[in-house]
Amino acid sequence: MADGDRIELVDARVGVSVGQKQLDSGFFKARWDRTTASEKRYLRAMCPEGDTGVGSGEVASRLKKTINALGPTRANLIHKGLIYAPDHGVVSFTVPGMAAFIRRQAD
Repeated sequence: MADGDRIELVDARVGVSVGQKQLDSGFFKARWDRTTASEKRYLRAMCPEGDTGVGSGEVASRLKKTINALGPTRANLIHKGLIYAPDHGVVSFTVPGMAAFIRRQAD
């Protein structure tokens, strides 16, 4: 237990765990629940790079589809505020930690 001005490592770990559970059940879940099945597949295909961004072509390759076929899904996710295009041909999550949250979700 934290004593006075000192926070012990165990206290910090508990705080991180509690915070992550709260984000998972509220902040991240609300975004995840707004997506369709095809949008979820797109988001999952973005996850190996974490929050750093991934090429749209790589996402298409992972899903075994063309970039053009995934254009509407990508556009919908951008419109919903879940991803953005920080550079030409690249997509990234709009909030840090989203990739890790998605990896924690059951298929």
